[in-house]
Amino acid sequence: MKITKAFLPLGLTLAVAVSVALSAMIWTNPAQYERSRQRSSNTPTTELNTRPQKDVYLPTEVVSTDVNGNQELLNNRKVNLTTEVREALSKWDLGGIRRVRTGSQASYMRYLTMKNSLLLSYSAPVNVKLFNTVFGSRLARLSTEFSRIMIPLDNTKALYLLDDSGQKVYRVTVRKSDLKAMRKILKENLFRINVKMQWLNWSAMPYVTNTVTVQAYSYLVNQQSTDYFTTRLLNKGESTNVSAKRNKDNTIYSDGASRQLTVYNKRGTALYEDYSALQSSFTFSQALTASYNAVKSIGIPMENLRYYGYTKSNSTVTYRSFVEGFPIFNQSNYGAARVQMLSQGVRRYNFSLYSLQVPVPTDKKAESLPSTQRVIDQLTAAGYSQKKIVRVQLGYQWLASSSSDKVVNLTPTWYVYYQGSGWKTYNQLLKQQ
Repeated sequence: MKITKAFLPLGLTLAVAVSVALSAMIWTNPAQYERSRQRSSNTPTTELNTRPQKDVYLPTEVVSTDVNGNQELLNNRKVNLTTEVREALSKWDLGGIRRVRTGSQASYMRYLTMKNSLLLSYSAPVNVKLFNTVFGSRLARLSTEFSRIMIPLDNTKALYLLDDSGQKVYRVTVRKSDLKAMRKILKENLFRINVKMQWLNWSAMPYVTNTVTVQAYSYLVNQQSTDYFTTRLLNKGESTNVSAKRNKDNTIYSDGASRQLTVYNKRGTALYEDYSALQSSFTFSQALTASYNAVKSIGIPMENLRYYGYTKSNSTVTYRSFVEGFPIFNQSNYGAARVQMLSQGVRRYNFSLYSLQVPVPTDKKAESLPSTQRVIDQLTAAGYSQKKIVRVQLGYQWLASSSSDKVVNLTPTWYVYYQGSGWKTYNQLLKQQ
């Protein structure tokens, strides 16, 4: 007790001395302190925004087929289902890969509807090299493209990579597997929708067979500041003078050389253009990797971001935000982000300034939506050609809340990609006729 009383005044004296010394340093050199503070505060933000490539390039759809051939579209509202499947599959030991002959759409469909199986699907093609990145494998034939992974749940000898284009099937030898872990995932409390894999023109898709009820959501949204993006895309840590030209509908920021950022505040979107890129042409693998790195450089939140589309003609990759296993539309005209790598070394990034933060309570009721075939029948009855219906997708419509500009409503609906019109809700298409 006496020792404690003796050291207490000394400890207080030292604490005051240290405090005065630190204060003096800040007063004499505030800029250095501010830079240090900014560095320490910016680093966590960058880390929070970034997701590994293996997460962004996960499959976007899971369909299970039971022993009787009944099919269900699956989702887990508590955890990411495709992440769980990835973690289980990444522990498998995979061997060789070879092409399997299929003679028709009917024979190819037998793989999509194989009894007691799990079908993982991508929204756009990927290749074996990316499969190795996502699932930690070392398969050969790196340039082989596919869009589905079919996993038999009663056969430990093989899994299959499927490509709707040309009905290509590739058999992957399984040397070691753990089907018990995969079956356990499917026994969880999942959100299930009855579906049936069918052809729609040139590609297969899960037709929802009955009226389906899907929950609506409301989210707080964040609009990132323009300074944040100009710093990341135009300054990039350099001593660059950025000029700003304000117009009626936008503001154009430029580094005076080769980079320009146009911000459309009313629409909540931005366009970044870089004319200094050295590489003018890309292979498919290079385009997927370069676009992922571009999204990281922009600094938009990537937690719910998924690869959604690829256009070969101009090496364009599209990413969308996902909620409850379904893609969000109307976040912008192109999704959450679109990266174009054009000829002559031009890079063009379109992206949304808005991002979802946390869900908030809502009094909105779940939406009852018609079956897939009913949607197609309504469109054809209204005069649309079924041959021009490229895709029908259950998704969320991003709608600004009338009560607060800090809240966005996510309403479930059917989206249709119709040739010449792009993605629109089926109700929008019906009203246009």
